[in-house]
Amino acid sequence: MTNEEMFKKVEKRFYSQDFLSFVGMKLEHIERGKVIISCENKKEFSQYLGYMHGGMVAALADTAGRHAAASMLEEGYKTVTSELKIHYLKPVVAKKVIAVGEVLSAGKKLIIVESVIKDEEDNMLAKMIATMFVIDPS
Repeated sequence: MTNEEMFKKVEKRFYSQDFLSFVGMKLEHIERGKVIISCENKKEFSQYLGYMHGGMVAALADTAGRHAAASMLEEGYKTVTSELKIHYLKPVVAKKVIAVGEVLSAGKKLIIVESVIKDEEDNMLAKMIATMFVIDPS
């Protein structure tokens, strides 16, 4: 698969997901094994202290990691999250949040990824490591 084919495959999969459109996630960069997404922080994403809700932070990290994993796969293969662990390092109050997902190890059935959540000043806000399970074409 060429880089252009991989880019189109990941982009198509990303923008076909209603949840990602609903919350306003944007695909900023794709390369083999690495994806960068962004999302404007909204009042609706806040928890009671005014910070971005941890579930939303995890969704950003998971989405970046999953699409980084998807960039490693041939056409027809899919991934789902098998497990993830996230460390919340600082409260997320930035207007724009950036998630960088990268593949650490890619096997036939499991792909290990990490995602870093940053603000616009490149401060690390959270870090996730996850295992993505590869689903064969049906």
